[in-house]
Amino acid sequence: MSVVSSRVSSVSSILKSSGVRSQLIRRSNKVYFKLPKDFRTIIYNYESGNGTKDYDDLICVLRDSCIKDSDLVEFLANVKQCTSLLGPAHKTLLDTILQIKWTNRSVEVINAYKAFLENLICIQTYYAKTVIDNLVELFKPDENDDAKWETGECKEETLQRLNHIHDVFRKTLIILPMSSKLLLQSLRGRFPYMAHGTHTHEVYVYALIQILEYAPQMRSDILSLIINRLVVLDVNIPHSEVDDEDEDMIDDNESDSTLGNENNIVEGKSRTETDEMHPIAHKLDVCIELILKYMYDSCFTEGVLRIESLRSLYFDLLNIFETVILPTHASQYVQYIMFYICSFKTAVVESFIDWLWRKGTDPNVPSIIRQSSVSYIASLVATAKFVSAGLVKAVQFKMSKWIHDYINMQDHLQYADHTRKDHTVFYAVCQALFLIITKRHNDYQDSKKYMLYLQELDLAKIITCKLNPLKSCHSEIVHNFAEFTRMYQLAYCYTIIENNTRNQLPIYNDDKIVTTTVENFFPFSIYTLKRSGHRIIPLCRENITRKRYKSFTEYREDVEYMTD
Repeated sequence: MSVVSSRVSSVSSILKSSGVRSQLIRRSNKVYFKLPKDFRTIIYNYESGNGTKDYDDLICVLRDSCIKDSDLVEFLANVKQCTSLLGPAHKTLLDTILQIKWTNRSVEVINAYKAFLENLICIQTYYAKTVIDNLVELFKPDENDDAKWETGECKEETLQRLNHIHDVFRKTLIILPMSSKLLLQSLRGRFPYMAHGTHTHEVYVYALIQILEYAPQMRSDILSLIINRLVVLDVNIPHSEVDDEDEDMIDDNESDSTLGNENNIVEGKSRTETDEMHPIAHKLDVCIELILKYMYDSCFTEGVLRIESLRSLYFDLLNIFETVILPTHASQYVQYIMFYICSFKTAVVESFIDWLWRKGTDPNVPSIIRQSSVSYIASLVATAKFVSAGLVKAVQFKMSKWIHDYINMQDHLQYADHTRKDHTVFYAVCQALFLIITKRHNDYQDSKKYMLYLQELDLAKIITCKLNPLKSCHSEIVHNFAEFTRMYQLAYCYTIIENNTRNQLPIYNDDKIVTTTVENFFPFSIYTLKRSGHRIIPLCRENITRKRYKSFTEYREDVEYMTD
């Protein structure tokens, strides 16, 4: 063995054994730069026009170089002492300092940086918006941070980072009370877009909920912001069920392979459905779970309900529901936030149903909002386990009384045209009543007494009135109601259904307006989100608005049987 080879091998073995090679590489890739200690002199010289180079060099070092923690602590202390000198002319320098990554550094750097920020906001309010914007941006995890909260609990390193940011915000709101508007504006402008990952949404929403701990006055605005953005996610999730209109257009003569696809449609599965949750649905799921957890923790202490906290939160959410959720067409999941809070106490669900009923029967409210309000009542009463049998009867009585009053009012007119769209709210209330009766009649142990109660509702008069509600209500609900009333001899609907079917045939040169079917929108019909589902699904009755058929043939035979 040669001397050269032995020397090379010995050096190589030394580097391998002691880790010197890795240390040398690490040192060669990381060069530290010293920061100037005469910061005040640099500022004075720059303002006098003699020290532009030193000023620009300082900005370059802060922006592009590695700085030791000890040097950074000393530099921040010097900057803090000169805060009064840092007017708007030094915005570039301050922006550069604010871009420094500080939340993952030593405790000394973190404390020095916090003190610098608090002093800057207090003395130079001009920079308040810039400081808040940079801090809010730090809520989002780094792009290379793939850490996920498998159990839904915030990881310790993330929690520490967020706590440092919240410490600054907490003091900022005390020092500068008007900064709450700037904070809300920044939170709104930097909310993750739909294209951002699930983890980014989860951390950001978690951080927003943390703000409510020390800024309860911002709760209504922050919850409104979160729910508004969740609605955007919600409406962009492909619907899990195909509209009934698409089902009715299925051709009976299609091949067996196509029929197999039709079976999936009737069972409520889309053709492209897989076992994996849709990416947008997953983002929505983790965010709704955070909201529901916050709601529970706000209203319960060790399992004991706090009435005042519940009352305050309910009215905040009700206002958000009215302005954000109710006007949204066919959202799938976000409305379950109201469903969940209604489960906390009977008085809450009673209040919510009463509010919806007043909204649905108010002639000054737009028709589409009135119809949606009635749909929410019907779906809530038909779905929720926490809606008592007594409340069901009260809702049925209110609806039937309103329907009869409406019919009597129309009888005083010269004629009543059931094809006019002016009666859409009437048809929506009829459809809601039909649905509630067919879905909740099994709740009454004394069925004979309940049937006597239903007889007092005079259902026969409702279905035989000139407005002909059976023609405008959804066919599946009509057939279920017809079967129920025939079984208990409350009314006979099949003759009217058959006449309506014949009259729906097109007539040449007919000037009548085609009857519009009430939309089959029941917002609490199905919940498929996994993480938040453990809170919602136990509160729901099974098989809410749709009967599940094993095959398309069974569905067709059932419909044909009901119409015979």
